[in-house]
Amino acid sequence: MKIKAKQYAQALFLETRDKKGDDLLKTLDKFFEVLKVDNNLSQLEKIVFYFNNLWNKEYSLVEAEITCSRFLENDLRSDVVSYLKKISQAENIEIKEKEDKKVIGGFVLKYGDKIIDASIKNKINSFKNSLLN
Repeated sequence: MKIKAKQYAQALFLETRDKKGDDLLKTLDKFFEVLKVDNNLSQLEKIVFYFNNLWNKEYSLVEAEITCSRFLENDLRSDVVSYLKKISQAENIEIKEKEDKKVIGGFVLKYGDKIIDASIKNKINSFKNSLLN
């Protein structure tokens, strides 16, 4: 029976849960050795994805990415964090900001499996489509 990436991630999460320092490194070394012996190193990207999901759920963390034409000012960043806490019911929010001059105005916010496109470009395209239909 072939072990799936999600199963590896669950096992890794349980094994590393309360470990730090050298104990954590030894556990990770053993884990990679198991992947190597089982010839499953190719699943590593999926394993990391599932592990990350488990970690975020356990520690009530939401990772988000916001793309704007310029970096957010502190008060606006705080508003985005508050909004994400409210809608996701998470305690911890980690935001990565991306600057993209193609986003003329507004923003594109990605978190979990959701995308909120509040960019001017999206609004113009929506308006254009409504006129054509």
